[in-house]
Amino acid sequence: MESNSNEEERDKLNTEDKLSEKSTKMSSLTLGTIPIKAVMLFLTATVLTAVLVELLPYYTKIINKNNTTDTEIMPNRRRTYSVYSNSPTEEHLVHVLDLLQRFGYERVELANGDWDLLWAHDYPFTRNPSLKQLGDHQLVNHLPGCGYLTNKVDLCTTRLPFLPRAFRLPGQRDEFLEYAAAHPDVLFVQKHNEHRHIKVKAPNDIDLKSNKSFVQEFIQRPFLVDGFKFDIGVYVVITSVNPLRVYIYNGDVLFRYCPVKYYPFDAENQDKYVVADDYLPSWEVPSLRKYYNSYGGSMRTSFEAYVRDQHKDPSQIWTQVEHIIRTTILSKEQDITNSLRAYKTHKFFDLLRFDLFIDEDLKVYLMEANMSPNLSSAHFKPNALLYEQVLYSALNLVGIRPVTDSGTGSSKLSEIVTADKNLATGLNNCANNDCNKSCNKAECSLCVPCLSGTEYEMLRSAHDEHLHRIDMKRIFPKPIHNFGTFDIDVETRNMTKRNAWISRWFYNKCEYDRNWCT
Repeated sequence: MESNSNEEERDKLNTEDKLSEKSTKMSSLTLGTIPIKAVMLFLTATVLTAVLVELLPYYTKIINKNNTTDTEIMPNRRRTYSVYSNSPTEEHLVHVLDLLQRFGYERVELANGDWDLLWAHDYPFTRNPSLKQLGDHQLVNHLPGCGYLTNKVDLCTTRLPFLPRAFRLPGQRDEFLEYAAAHPDVLFVQKHNEHRHIKVKAPNDIDLKSNKSFVQEFIQRPFLVDGFKFDIGVYVVITSVNPLRVYIYNGDVLFRYCPVKYYPFDAENQDKYVVADDYLPSWEVPSLRKYYNSYGGSMRTSFEAYVRDQHKDPSQIWTQVEHIIRTTILSKEQDITNSLRAYKTHKFFDLLRFDLFIDEDLKVYLMEANMSPNLSSAHFKPNALLYEQVLYSALNLVGIRPVTDSGTGSSKLSEIVTADKNLATGLNNCANNDCNKSCNKAECSLCVPCLSGTEYEMLRSAHDEHLHRIDMKRIFPKPIHNFGTFDIDVETRNMTKRNAWISRWFYNKCEYDRNWCT
């Protein structure tokens, strides 16, 4: 960046020297020596340049609209996908591959390079530098830098109020010992970033010299269902960073119960407090059977029915869940944004699963975020529907949709789905500030004539996502449940410029159409 700036500065100085020299020569000439035709051409060019500069944002938007990058509407070409995985088998990808086939997508080799979707089970960016130069029609199911969210040590040692206190070892050894001494009744679990095995220990039993591990406070009073401890897995899709757009799957939640009752507590019996692969599913928990098996409830609605049976309100749980996911991603957004700077186009999304648990007061805590969450129903067949519905909603959200009988449709479909009128908001504000004449005012930032091509594409994508959410619920920009009491100035005060910009656009859309509020 510095060398480019220096070159630009030198070019600017050279240009100024030449203009100064030319001006000196011209000053020695009489007007009569300059052909009148040349003067008229110069004046005409000056006027046209001024007009072009004034209208540049609008024409950039038009050019971008006519050269849409939506993977769904590229005409007259087959739809393809590729897979990146270090696993010797693809049992964990059965539902992904099946759904893409049903969508009409054909599989090609990764080395082919001309795929529309890369589904990576493992982090693909280290070994595939070509992903820095993606084509406009290509899409990858992970974000560069997503490890800031999914690395267990990095996430759990982040100081957020809903994360049980954690300490990185051996670096934070002294801080841990000080905290343990001040809280003598607290138990801890020691976790390693590369495996799931944990065990509750007293501070004196912690291996303080262990590298790549951390100790975390153990919450001792969990909410139980029929005596069983459990965790909940919420599926999350990040469709954009800077500006940030985040959705959660709202159709159901993965509930996993420990196979042995929590009390009497015994730290040596991990089946009492650790959810492993062989967990107890909802349909085998006694109090949930009638709701799940007899009345067609989901894992979430069956659990909510049980909570109401205990004379508690389950709605407070999901308010906390949305806040936790939103806050966690915002805390890592700048790190991910920095990672994205090395990439030509930002054609990425991420499907994650946030694992959380609840204490007996219905307070929600975050455990971890999982990259490439398990979507295999090999062990629990009834989970197949959940995984398929999550995938169907996520793929539709990001523009991977069933190929039409005629092939793929045409670019004209994009103009039908999203036109200027669908993106235009705050018309009175735009008119009052003459934003069709000048875009210099901050009030003009969301006015259609002032949108750059990049900004137009951001809003077009946001509009397209909203129309194709299926069972996805937007949690950032934050949903507006009561427009009358929602203060957009307060909400955007500490946001980045682009996050505030996209939040105001959703707010403006909500003002005239309440379907856009949530």
